[in-house]
Amino acid sequence: MQTKERENQMKQHYNPLYKSFCGVGAALICLMLLLSALRLLPTDAQILSSVDVSGDSDLDAKIKSFFATLASGNSDSAFEELLRQSPLGSSGTNPQAAEQRNEMRNQTDALKAQSQFGEIIHWEKYETKSIGNDITLIRYILKYERYPVIWTFTFYRKPAVASSFSPSNSWVIIGLDFDTNLQ
Repeated sequence: MQTKERENQMKQHYNPLYKSFCGVGAALICLMLLLSALRLLPTDAQILSSVDVSGDSDLDAKIKSFFATLASGNSDSAFEELLRQSPLGSSGTNPQAAEQRNEMRNQTDALKAQSQFGEIIHWEKYETKSIGNDITLIRYILKYERYPVIWTFTFYRKPAVASSFSPSNSWVIIGLDFDTNLQ
């Protein structure tokens, strides 16, 4: 009988500990499962890299061609080719486009004429940033002999219709800017 009584005393004494231990154990298992599940979620870098920027190499090729033509001294052709089929290049639909394009071309030509810049010697891509799925900003450093210039190209594509892809969904340049202030 004493054994049975002793067993009951032990149960009364240790039962709350046993219950709390089981509760803590279950909570730890849940926490471990939650942490494992969170590791399966994509990181910000994975999300950015999963954004479909198809044609990114085409955009780079277009920019490099622009810089090569600019370096050869033919800024008219460089801007004409880069802005073809762009709202910035079509002066018929946007009367201010031709004026803005000419002003940017003149400013670009003025950089070469200034002694602090010199000739274009190299260009280097340093940033690609996607804003959603259909806007991409690409930044390049255009290296002159004595001073670099930051160029920002903003591309947009009409959102694709789920059923098909058409040439109207290709990337067009909607923004073009350069900056000599490197801060």
